[in-house]
Amino acid sequence: MSANLSIGNEIKDSFKETHKWVQNNLKWLKDIEQFYRERAKLEKEYSERLARLSAEYFNKKSSTSVPISVGDTPTTTPGSVEAAGVVAWNEILTQTDMISRDHNQLSSDFENHIANQLSGLFTKLDMTLSKITGFNNDMVNKKDNIYHELEKAKKDYDEACSTMEMARNRHTKASNDRNKKKLNEKEVEMNKCKNEYLIKINQANRTKDKYYFQDVPEVLDLLQDVSEAKTLFLNDLWLKAASVEKDLGTRVSKRLQTADSVVMQNKPSLNTAIFIKHNLQNWKEPQDFTYKPSPVWHDDEKFAVPSPLEVEDLRIKLAKAENDYNSLQDKTQNELSRLSTLNKIKHEMKTNEDNVSATKFYDTLKDYLNIVSPFTSHETLKLQAEVQIESIQNNVPEEYDLSTDDIDLSKTKKKSGIFSKLKHNILNVDSRPTSSGSTDSGSGGPLHITSLFNTSRRTRLGAAPNDTREDGDNTSVQTSGTSVTTKTTQTSNDDSGNKVLYAYVKQDDDEIDITPGDKISLVARDTGSGWTKINNGNTGETGLVPTTYIRVSSAASATANGKGPAPVVPPPRRSTLPVRTMEAVYAYEAQGDDEMSIDVGDEITVIRGDDGSGWTYGECDGLKGLFPTSYCR
Repeated sequence: MSANLSIGNEIKDSFKETHKWVQNNLKWLKDIEQFYRERAKLEKEYSERLARLSAEYFNKKSSTSVPISVGDTPTTTPGSVEAAGVVAWNEILTQTDMISRDHNQLSSDFENHIANQLSGLFTKLDMTLSKITGFNNDMVNKKDNIYHELEKAKKDYDEACSTMEMARNRHTKASNDRNKKKLNEKEVEMNKCKNEYLIKINQANRTKDKYYFQDVPEVLDLLQDVSEAKTLFLNDLWLKAASVEKDLGTRVSKRLQTADSVVMQNKPSLNTAIFIKHNLQNWKEPQDFTYKPSPVWHDDEKFAVPSPLEVEDLRIKLAKAENDYNSLQDKTQNELSRLSTLNKIKHEMKTNEDNVSATKFYDTLKDYLNIVSPFTSHETLKLQAEVQIESIQNNVPEEYDLSTDDIDLSKTKKKSGIFSKLKHNILNVDSRPTSSGSTDSGSGGPLHITSLFNTSRRTRLGAAPNDTREDGDNTSVQTSGTSVTTKTTQTSNDDSGNKVLYAYVKQDDDEIDITPGDKISLVARDTGSGWTKINNGNTGETGLVPTTYIRVSSAASATANGKGPAPVVPPPRRSTLPVRTMEAVYAYEAQGDDEMSIDVGDEITVIRGDDGSGWTYGECDGLKGLFPTSYCR
């Protein structure tokens, strides 16, 4: 791993090949996992056979201990006393039995600390790879949509030219006021279509450049980061495997040393002395029978009881683009700042790769991915507005006034084109509804676009939106000190009539993120818990979301304009199934934000059982997260 190596800079447009390479590397983790599971079986088998051997000879020793120590008919009962030789043999068997347990512990360590960690690592990295794939698909779709809009603009322009030509022919054949008026109207319409076509060409070209020189390298570098994170984690696990085996060797060595020390105390005279001591003839009358405490368990004798014209049209487009641009500028700058910080962290870690922490590197990658996806979307939308502004301002003749101070967007004809949709989406992205259903979109300030282009001709732009709030379908925008109301067009996300009303960020692993504009489909309706299960077509994820944050075609709460009552956070999800708990047998320290630490004896409430990955999702002491299933019973 080197900070100077970048797949995005070197290979360029190669998502398919790079994705397959990373995917193959992740699948390889499964082979390594299987190796350690087979190794664990071997250690387990050895442990069990060694334990049986020890137990067999413990039994033999028990039956021969007394005769070997004091003879067949001792005059003094030896109790728990054994001859030194028997004690040494007992110690050898004891340490052998302990060695069998050490091998059993090694088997458990290989299974739990290596194989299960490899399984969890595969699942975690594979989920990250899927998220990157969704991010890539989203960028491709946005690029293709802009290309499609260019084709449509060209078609509209060709049709307008044909209509203009027909009007010109009619006017040539019959030159009257009516035909002249029609000719003028068609010419204006043709000019509008041409202007729109030229704008779309500029947008498509700029979007193409951004896609191939910014977006694609970004995705490829993310794939590279996943692969390098895999290597870091794998190295840690290999070192861990070596460490537990070294620990076994250390423990076995200590046990053998213990046995050796006892053997060294096995003096021949000691055996003779104990025999003599227990066979002296000093007969007494047998005493009454009394309770003798077991050397293993009970120690007392108590009972045991347990418990409208071209320029005007362009001015309107310009005004709309200015509003769109300014609504996105602050958001993208903030996201870019956060990305820059994370990039610096990644660069520092890659530069000092010998001491980098796999967990810290992976957490940085996750944080970066969570920000870069919305940033790229917002930046693309901002770029469209920027290009529209630049195209209009730099291509309209000097004699025309492009000032937008007197533009009242609320009086313009509402269109269902992309900018209307984009503006509606922009105003809703990342908004979190309050109990009254309204959201704040920011505070006032100067427009950042004023010094964006280095040209001699500039239009004075108004102040940024001072107070933008969503109330029904109306949006209040303040331009140049004049407050006007823009009513955004409500459009359905797809033919099914399903729609995301508010953005929601998942709080649990069985939930998903949604953003206004996402295409959603119903999987399971709300049964009264306040949650609905859906599929997000934009991300490919399926999971739960608050019912009041979405609208489905047959939802009783939907109103005529497609917006239901103000959303409220739904109650916690409850199951009618009995609560299942598990007890921690081994301690485990969380390795990631989605995991939780447990201590021996902790009682954990199971929220979602093991799906075969080796991990269970539960709650303990108010904390929720994943923990290894095999660490509990």
